[in-house]
Amino acid sequence: MDAESRVCPFCGSRPGVGVFCEACGRNLQAVERLPTRAEWEAEGRGERRGSRAEMRSVDERCAEATAAFLAAMRAAGNPGSVRTPMSKRSAFRRTGTVDGWVLRPVDREDFVKPRRYEPGLVLTVEGRYHRLHSELRGWGQRDFPHYHHTVEADPIDIPAEERLIGELAAVLEANSLGDLNASS
Repeated sequence: MDAESRVCPFCGSRPGVGVFCEACGRNLQAVERLPTRAEWEAEGRGERRGSRAEMRSVDERCAEATAAFLAAMRAAGNPGSVRTPMSKRSAFRRTGTVDGWVLRPVDREDFVKPRRYEPGLVLTVEGRYHRLHSELRGWGQRDFPHYHHTVEADPIDIPAEERLIGELAAVLEANSLGDLNASS
């Protein structure tokens, strides 16, 4: 990392996009100007903070960011949540639905080789994570291509990924709730 790049004032890593630092999960909303790497090291913060192993784990930071996100959204009345059908049908041929926020849309490329497909991620208003899938429909129709999105019925564990914190912050920002102080 070069000395002129801007870093998080708490951990010294690149903060990423959004309100929360992707490395340490701290809220950067109140920070007026991020220090450069040289300024951060000159203040001696690198020696006092210790290694990343001493910091909170990714699992803990993702769980805290999820709890702060849900609290902020519930307080605001769950703005921006969408109802998406589940992929499994019940015994009476009714499709269940999930009410939540699309944190990560499906990433797919169907018309250029090599084709790729990465499922998306949905967080329900109840606090459960689900995988989001899409199906290409409309071959030979005038509205081609049409993507039909469904959510897996079975929830998954909290994805322990650094980018999850940034995705939660981006959804907060998109719903004009980025100014809330989270406990992260």
